Amino acid sequence: MRKLIYEYKQSLRLARRMKRNIEKIDNQTEQDQLDNSLINSMISDLEFSIEWLETGRRPGAMRGADKVDVYVTDAQMLDKLEVQRVVVAPSEDLTSDYQNELIEDALCMLTRRERDVFTLIRAEGLSFENTAELLGVTKSSVQTYLDRAEKKIHRRKDESLFLVS
Repeated sequence: MRKLIYEYKQSLRLARRMKRNIEKIDNQTEQDQLDNSLINSMISDLEFSIEWLETGRRPGAMRGADKVDVYVTDAQMLDKLEVQRVVVAPSEDLTSDYQNELIEDALCMLTRRERDVFTLIRAEGLSFENTAELLGVTKSSVQTYLDRAEKKIHRRKDESLFLVS
C-alpha cells in the first residue's frame, strides 16, 4: 500500500509539472486547452485517490457512517492503547460497537498527523523509517508525533467517561 501511495504521489507531481508547463505557454492552442483540462482532471482524480488511500475513507463524505475512525475496527487496537477496563457486553454486536467507541474516543484528541503516525506504527506495525518515508517527514518527527500521541491517549484514558466501569 505504501508503494502505491508513493507512486500516486509521483504521478501527481508529474501531472502538476505538466500543468505548469502548459500554463506557461502564451498563445495556447485549442489542443493546449484540452490538454490542460485533461491534466486538471487527472490531478483531481489523483488527489482524491491519495486521500482515500491515506485516510481509509471516501474524501468529502460527511455522513456519520463515514467518520474518520469508523474504519478502525481492529480489536487489537485496544491492546495497543493498553485499555484495562472493559465492560462485558451481552452480545457480540454491542462489544464491537463499544470497542469502536473506545477507539474513537481515545483517538479523537489527536491531530491528523499524530493519528496517522500512531496508527501506522502501533496498529499496522510499520517502522519509524517506513512511516517517515510514507508521510514525507523525518524519523525524529515521527518519534515526536508518536510521543505526543501516546501522551494524549494516556491522558484521555484517565479522563474518559467511556472507560469508566
